[in-house]
Amino acid sequence: MFVPGELINEVITANHANYSLKDMINPTFQNDGEATVFIDGRIVKKGESYAINAPNVILQNEISITFEPDQSKSKILYVGFVKTIL
Repeated sequence: MFVPGELINEVITANHANYSLKDMINPTFQNDGEATVFIDGRIVKKGESYAINAPNVILQNEISITFEPDQSKSKILYVGFVKTIL
């Protein structure tokens, strides 16, 4: 059975102590900035990605997103995910 959904893309440029994953399916984070970012405790360096592969799950929790504190480095984190249309 298929459920209708839409692709959503967002850009994150600041720290989030409680970034909401509510209603996301398979979010993928891509670090396109110069600063290293810590996503839920995982190190994601420039050019790297972190994917949450849970195709049969609609997430409900929150995670922390923290960029390294070097102000001279750009902070650009893309997140793409599917959200159901009900």
